[in-house]
Amino acid sequence: MDLSCEDVWREISNYIDNDLDPHQRAALGAHLGQCRNCAALLEGTRNVIRLYQDERLLALPAGFTKRLHRKLRAEIQGPPGSAFGWAVSLAAACVLGAVFLFANLHQFAQPELKSAHSQPAARWPAGPVAVSDDGKIFHVANCPFLHGKWKLVATREAIQKGYSPCVRCMREYLKVDRGPESWEPGVEFAEEVESDGAQ
Repeated sequence: MDLSCEDVWREISNYIDNDLDPHQRAALGAHLGQCRNCAALLEGTRNVIRLYQDERLLALPAGFTKRLHRKLRAEIQGPPGSAFGWAVSLAAACVLGAVFLFANLHQFAQPELKSAHSQPAARWPAGPVAVSDDGKIFHVANCPFLHGKWKLVATREAIQKGYSPCVRCMREYLKVDRGPESWEPGVEFAEEVESDGAQ
């Protein structure tokens, strides 16, 4: 049985542990007798094993535990924080709270309506949207930036699953006067249609 160096490298640990059948062990021994690189690998592996078995490497220096306990006690019993430190922490917390509060209020503020008869939109435009498999973005069915595999799902379902509209085709999507009849013929509102991206 003629072995390559790679075969020997894979089995070197089993050779050291004597976990090979006699035929394989003899073949590895013959190769190790002829190949200087594999023999050096065997000797290096045995040296590493001997080093890990030497418990002196893992022993702690004398007095290490006492020094560690002394340092820990000194850290725990250290001087308490000054009043200035507490004031800085309190001021930072107040600033962060104010920023968070302002951001939330700004986020939920409704834009000013342009007419007394206007009302903010309470529903998304009807019709299916194209959902891509490789991201959490939905597109109008004819978006030129829709690539890869996609399927048509109801708008409400896409929003509930956490998809957000494509920035590039959002203007087309948000045309409120667009109704379900303007979508591709033969596609029902809730029906899922899969595509491989070919349009």
